[in-house]
Amino acid sequence: MRYPYHGRMPPARSPHTLGAAFRRQAVLTLALSALALIVVIGTAVSASLAGILLSALLLSLALLRALLPVRAVGALAVRSRGLDTAVLLVLALSIAALTTSPNL
Repeated sequence: MRYPYHGRMPPARSPHTLGAAFRRQAVLTLALSALALIVVIGTAVSASLAGILLSALLLSLALLRALLPVRAVGALAVRSRGLDTAVLLVLALSIAALTTSPNL
């Protein structure tokens, strides 16, 4: 529903607020929140479970980096899309292999 124009414009959102920064870096903010939760799980429950969860987080970040545009991923876009995705995949697979290997 559109409202009639009464000569006043709504105030523009400032791009310099903390909320605007979180909106610009939503993927990174969620990833860091998930990482904090994984660290808590690793210290309270099990280090091997935390390793598997960390591997899953890196795998999901690789998928997001591969599919979303640069503007959506924010600071996760460091290099080219292919190289960023490859590095995240290698890290995810390496951590998964180290976490699931016995007696390491």
